[in-house]
Amino acid sequence: MSYTPQTLIEVFPFVRQIDGEEAVIGRPETAVFLVLPKEGLELLDDLAAGKTVGAAQALFHDRHGELPDMDEFLGYLESKGIVRPLSALGQEGGAPSPGTATVPASTPARVRYHFAGIAESTAQRIFSRPFVSACCVVIALGCAAVALDRHVLPGWRALFFTRNLTLMSLLTMAFYYSVLFIHEMAHLLAARAIGVGSRLGISHRLWTLVAETDMSGLWGVPRQRRYLPLLAGPLIDATSAALLILVLFSQRRGWLAIPSGAIRLLPAMLLVYLLSLLWQCFFFVRTDFYFVIANFFNCKNLMGDTEAYLRNRFAPMLPFLRRTDLAHIPAREMRVIRAYSLVWIGGRLAAFSALIFIHIPLVLGYFGLVSSTLAAGYGMNARAYLDALVMATLSVLPLLAGFWLWLRSLARSWSALARSAPG
Repeated sequence: MSYTPQTLIEVFPFVRQIDGEEAVIGRPETAVFLVLPKEGLELLDDLAAGKTVGAAQALFHDRHGELPDMDEFLGYLESKGIVRPLSALGQEGGAPSPGTATVPASTPARVRYHFAGIAESTAQRIFSRPFVSACCVVIALGCAAVALDRHVLPGWRALFFTRNLTLMSLLTMAFYYSVLFIHEMAHLLAARAIGVGSRLGISHRLWTLVAETDMSGLWGVPRQRRYLPLLAGPLIDATSAALLILVLFSQRRGWLAIPSGAIRLLPAMLLVYLLSLLWQCFFFVRTDFYFVIANFFNCKNLMGDTEAYLRNRFAPMLPFLRRTDLAHIPAREMRVIRAYSLVWIGGRLAAFSALIFIHIPLVLGYFGLVSSTLAAGYGMNARAYLDALVMATLSVLPLLAGFWLWLRSLARSWSALARSAPG
């Protein structure tokens, strides 16, 4: 819309973080955060102080010697729900009335955060300095146990069951989802401890189905305070893995007697934790360690900017790719993006190689085994039939859900590229 010089602007309450020549602003209640130049923040503060569009523009000119494009600036902020226009001064009724303002249709809805009833003080007691220190001590003891006896670490066969397949598979799957929930709750509680609301959800990384915690509100806190919420999940996973290592180490040394059933399950549980930690190291997708790296190098959108950089590099060879202007990105950040682009490409090549040469053959092998068992019928071997049915359900459904989410995101990306392509 067009904003007249007499228009007054309502600026919704927002948080801010100044970082060099940029400022991150946002509304935690809508989970919308933006990056503005410091000059843009000054302009927004003038509007929030009750200046008209024309007066704020004149003040900007006095400070910086140029006139800002108010229509573009305010139109963008209005589309993100940061501002909205009020009636202009001089119109009938004199001063503007907030009750007559119209809210744009694109104004973001308020976000409903999960477990909002958990008090901030409770979360602070959980993720206190003594608790984090205790976790670090346990992890160090676990590492020492591995150094003394590397055989305490399980091999891949820890998750390969030949007896009581249905029971063991169900127990392992239940444990896996419990690990996921505790991991994400750790993120949520650590974020809550610094006053940031979060949401739990289901998403995907490539074709892998994952649980995730939306902690967009971290943009509203200083950069150094973001690390604990980002690392809370891996910290709990590593601590739990270290505790299991110490239990197995004690059992191997004869210090602790463990029932035979637990001896079969504990290595599987440990392997689940170790694979979860290994997954976080795949920072060519948006894992916890990816966000830590992006925060360390102060990259606002490392993944998105890297993908735009790669599109620009391949655009001369692939005409359907549209170039993106990255001139606004600082030189320091561009160096990080160039380096990360190699990780992005290498990681995806490795992931697709594993998909083609490991995951697909493994799935096809299990599919053949399960199909032959199911084809033989329940009457041939009831126990084997039920085992095959359970394995098929547990293995196939998460895989199909992950592929469906991944393919849907690819379709949306290609559709967006097609709409933005020239001509």
